Amino acid sequence: MPGPIREYPLDRCDQFLAKCKAHRKAIKIFATGDSWLAAPGGWWRGSSVVNLLNKDSWVHAIDPAHPGFNILSIAKVGFVVDKMPTDHDLLALDYVRGEFDRQNVPFSFDAFMVSAGGNDFIPKADTYITGGNGSATIDTVALDALFNRIKTRWGQLLQRLAPGNAPVLTNGYGPIIPTLKEGTTWLPGLQVGPWVGPWLIDHCGLTPAQAQVLAAQVVDRFNTVVSALPGLRYFDLRPTVAEIPPSMWHDEIHFTGAGWERIAQQWMSAINAAVAQTPPTPVAFAGLRLPAPAILRTAPPARKAAQPRIRKARKYARKRPAKAPRKSAPSKRSKTTVRSNARTAAKKPAAKVSVSRRRRGGR
Repeated sequence: MPGPIREYPLDRCDQFLAKCKAHRKAIKIFATGDSWLAAPGGWWRGSSVVNLLNKDSWVHAIDPAHPGFNILSIAKVGFVVDKMPTDHDLLALDYVRGEFDRQNVPFSFDAFMVSAGGNDFIPKADTYITGGNGSATIDTVALDALFNRIKTRWGQLLQRLAPGNAPVLTNGYGPIIPTLKEGTTWLPGLQVGPWVGPWLIDHCGLTPAQAQVLAAQVVDRFNTVVSALPGLRYFDLRPTVAEIPPSMWHDEIHFTGAGWERIAQQWMSAINAAVAQTPPTPVAFAGLRLPAPAILRTAPPARKAAQPRIRKARKYARKRPAKAPRKSAPSKRSKTTVRSNARTAAKKPAAKVSVSRRRRGGR
């Protein structure tokens, strides 16, 4: 899978603030995570979960009376929870909060969306599954050590998202379909996956059905771990993923556009239920001044005093070599003219020349 696409998020912050003022009743959400929020991300056809929820026309087609969503997302394809608590893009969270504080406008997000942990264990099947010759077993000790690290990073991420009483929702993951087939992208030669199939099918020698059963056991353990984390509102996507037909799968763990719409519908239901239990904090958007200044952007370096144009031109002027004087082109004279001049010179007397020679003592 292509690595995380690094984007500077402050432009998205300004768009979020503008939508806050234009659509004051929209549910305000901050999202971070991996491809289950960000994919396809432009790599193949379809819209991501975040983009679908941010699209009012899509939301109103499901519920015409819905106030809509306003999601500020820093989720990235291929991102791991191991790096989420220290993600540089979390400055978007500080930027928005700082902008409201600067203008003395009370503000808080209504909810948080997080999808995290899949990239920390799914591509590492060779570290916790051992076997060969048609059999494979899960190394419980190795898998538990991996999940303990994920739990630690989850706790650090929750602390980073605080303060506030807004609910933090997470989706868990659905069953994996191990395969040896790669997912295609727009770029020729750039493929997505597979991650699990080569180890379980090629190395361990399992059939696709056996590999799917073993992979499902690992995903079930992960969902059990995440659902027990304090401070999270977990909802189970396994029943929804199990009903997605093969035609809507893009690769082992991702979907086509139609498949992501089913995932987005579950997110919509989960957010509605969570926000209903925790009413949003009213915000006085009328006093918000836009466009918001980029208070966290680095100031450009001070420019030096401008010098006169003439001096600058002389300083940086290229030294050209002196030009050689032009040679005059030889005159074009006809042979007749040359002969005529020679005859005239021959007719001239040479007396003066002789006198001059006698005076000097010559002959």
